[in-house]
Amino acid sequence: MNRTMYRRALRASAVALVMSGAALALAPSALAIDDTRQMTLSVDAPTEIGFAGGPVEFTETFGNTGTTFVPEYLHFAAETGSGVSADSMTLDYLAANGKWEPLDLTYNANYGEFYGRTTETFSVAPGTTQTVHLRIGMPMGTPHHGDTNGGTDHITLNSSLIPEGELIADVDDTHTIKVTPPAHSFVEVPLYASPGGAPIEFGAKLTNTTKSKYTNLSYVLFTDKYTSVQVLKGDKWTTVPAVTNPDADYFAQGFYLAGPNSTVAPDSSSTTRVRVAWRADAPVARARLEGCVIVNERPGTPAFDGTTFCDDSTWLNVTNALDPTPTPTATASAPATPTATATTTPPGTGPRRAARRDRRRQLGDHRRPRGRRAPAGRRRHPGLGPAASSQQPLTLP
Repeated sequence: MNRTMYRRALRASAVALVMSGAALALAPSALAIDDTRQMTLSVDAPTEIGFAGGPVEFTETFGNTGTTFVPEYLHFAAETGSGVSADSMTLDYLAANGKWEPLDLTYNANYGEFYGRTTETFSVAPGTTQTVHLRIGMPMGTPHHGDTNGGTDHITLNSSLIPEGELIADVDDTHTIKVTPPAHSFVEVPLYASPGGAPIEFGAKLTNTTKSKYTNLSYVLFTDKYTSVQVLKGDKWTTVPAVTNPDADYFAQGFYLAGPNSTVAPDSSSTTRVRVAWRADAPVARARLEGCVIVNERPGTPAFDGTTFCDDSTWLNVTNALDPTPTPTATASAPATPTATATTTPPGTGPRRAARRDRRRQLGDHRRPRGRRAPAGRRRHPGLGPAASSQQPLTLP
């Protein structure tokens, strides 16, 4: 829609408000169009930010090719879908005093949109431009209090300049920003292990492809009750304490490979070397390993409660029949028995199964329950898509 058509459409909307009685108190000038103001708006929005990550800076530049000017507010409307909460998104601007000023955003759950405006106005004289610095984030909650349900894979951000005391924007601009979580996976996991034997060794890879910085991040390995875990720090293997996983049927323990208050830099990737050993009394059976990233984990109990996204299980066989130190395999196909997928999961198979099922419903069903803590557990971010293929366990004769 071009500028003239847009302004006419806005004027029609404003007139409709007046006719309905919603704006009878407004002065007639609020509906006026002054064509001597010819404003331009250029937005250098980020293409991608981190899900549950820190804010990313960008700029908006105003220009005036007309002959007059008035003070104008910078208004925002951000569509995220209805699967988030009122504290899921942040938007700040660099005020005239040189400090970051948070916008007081209002969330409309029916439309899945946030609304807000700057607290100060901007006056752009004819023939000049002005640049405003902003930052936008999708933190999914507050520090150490991450939202435990919901998510989105995008923000459609509309910016508009609206003169003080008026209803109609002089100019607007719309950009869509991707919202992407950190990617994580286990690499080169052996296909089998021996109870009471040597530990298996593999890599736990964590990658942040966005410009968001992560704080208060945990990378957790979930296992059965028969395991112990070590990580390589420098040139020394260090034992990781086990943390009891509440409400668990299979994944009885969680081990912090990173965290619970780690920092992950923008555009970064790291791989932690991990060893897992099974006790001598471990049953000869299939075994599963599962990794989850948790941001802003809540203190106290239950453990592992925060904004969470998990990979599908990696499978292997625990057996006495094979060499306990096999050559790792880098790739494998899906297991013969059912495992979790991006859309369905058998009951009782996840570290915290109730919220895992909730987490994978349609985006509109993910609003956090009010008046109580959302069900704890592992939840998949809806923008992840299908998870990487799990390991194929070796079938013994």
